[in-house]
Amino acid sequence: MTARFFKLLTILLLLVPIAVNAQRDTVKDLDKVDIYTKYRPVLSDAKRVESAPEMKEPEIKALNFTYSFPDLRYKVQSAFTAISAQEYRTKNDAFVNGNFIKAGFGNYTTPLLHIELHNGKSNNYAYGVSAHHLSSNGTSFKSFMDDNISVHGAKFMRGNTLSGQLGYSRFGYNYYGYNHDSDNFKKDSVKQAINNITANVHYDNIKTSKKLKTTFDVDAYRFSIVQQNEIGYRLSNKTGGKVGNGELYVNTAFEGFASGPDSVVYKRNFIDINPVYKMRYKEVDLTMGAFASIMLDSLDSRFYLYPEFRVDYYVAPEKMKAYAGLGGGLTKGSTRTLYNENAFLAENQALKNQYTPYIIFGGIKGKLGSGFDYMLELSQQTINNLPMYLSDTLALHKFVILYENVGLFKFNVGLNYNRFEKFKIGTNFTYFSYNPSSSVHAIQRPDFEWNTKISGTIANKLALHSKIYVIGTRYAKYIWSNESQKLPIIADINIGADYRFSKDISFFIDVNNLTNQTYQRWFNYPSYGLNGIAGVTFIF
Repeated sequence: MTARFFKLLTILLLLVPIAVNAQRDTVKDLDKVDIYTKYRPVLSDAKRVESAPEMKEPEIKALNFTYSFPDLRYKVQSAFTAISAQEYRTKNDAFVNGNFIKAGFGNYTTPLLHIELHNGKSNNYAYGVSAHHLSSNGTSFKSFMDDNISVHGAKFMRGNTLSGQLGYSRFGYNYYGYNHDSDNFKKDSVKQAINNITANVHYDNIKTSKKLKTTFDVDAYRFSIVQQNEIGYRLSNKTGGKVGNGELYVNTAFEGFASGPDSVVYKRNFIDINPVYKMRYKEVDLTMGAFASIMLDSLDSRFYLYPEFRVDYYVAPEKMKAYAGLGGGLTKGSTRTLYNENAFLAENQALKNQYTPYIIFGGIKGKLGSGFDYMLELSQQTINNLPMYLSDTLALHKFVILYENVGLFKFNVGLNYNRFEKFKIGTNFTYFSYNPSSSVHAIQRPDFEWNTKISGTIANKLALHSKIYVIGTRYAKYIWSNESQKLPIIADINIGADYRFSKDISFFIDVNNLTNQTYQRWFNYPSYGLNGIAGVTFIF
């Protein structure tokens, strides 16, 4: 597999096109038709020390599958994009800019309420509150209730920023993956609820004239399900500045959590350090660094280390670059991490860290003409303790975890087109080739994903949009079984429209899963069929 990777990478870099358009149009982001407000909470781990200007990279943005709500949880970078087996996807109003109240209703008795309230434009402070409710009474216990609320505030002081956020979310649902013809469960015996309280305090001096830039964050959360709970915290700092011809910055963090029922409790702490140096020489950007983490466990201790090295070569400034590098990854095992990926888990699963000791990657990014941008990337990596979700043989068919060491080859290609902000299309295809160490198949992991988003506006009154998600074949398996079952390809097509009736009122409608395919992203848990939701948004 590694030999194949190097062969493909060599061919890729040798075939970089010579003729490129020399226009300098800025690459546009195709995914900016969502609701936005005057103040957006920023994830603490997304802040960066300012660096030397570089070509804006034409990224293919990840396409959101749900009517989402921002919170402070550290997002898990899964090996695939998870689709909730029981959740609607509703589109944000393309014409909303400011405070609003959005209300809608759909089939399966599905009410939607979304409220955003924030202060007006200010150079001194920002504050606001967000609230969101979405629920449904689906058949066969597919019903769910998703509630979120958060408050946030920030004070801006001569380039210094002090901010805080507090949020609460609750997702109530059921284990409905049993045989409804032969088994009969009462609703109280299959229900589950995920509660998550998050808090963050942040400080940075990024916009000051000081040469040394720094950020500080304090994060905490309490995550719980019916049978167990988890409490975690994180203290982090990022400090850096110009050194020589480049920039040196150092990330440090101390984090920990306690997880489990009283009978089995995991207590883990991590000490992280991540120095990175970036520099530019002519048409080449060079990044060098390393990530190290010490895990202090109540039963065991571990040390993790991987390099960070990347070279970017600008074949044509502002138009095309080729890049290659070496890196790694560490996803710290926790109950919250697992339930964020698969909500239908059985209780009290073992917690292991997902560690990628190396990942080799290379690709190209660039623009074609005034409207197209593209990317292509190949990578080869080894992942230790990747969760495989096996179905329990008990009646509810919850999932139990088998941790597996795998090799993974990925091929990713994406294309964006933007026509004067009136018509936008973005598509992203990723191929996965898993090589498990002790299994024939990577259970519940698809062999490809293909996501496409299309949007356009007509006369600044009507906005149309479509999202198409295609997920390749997966293999499902029961524990203790030697046989696996192949799950078919998923094709999920969604369309919608927003109509701007007046300056203060707009109407929306979304129709999801046009093929009425009750696919199983998770084995034994079919999704909703054709569903829709419509409503009105009041802007003020």
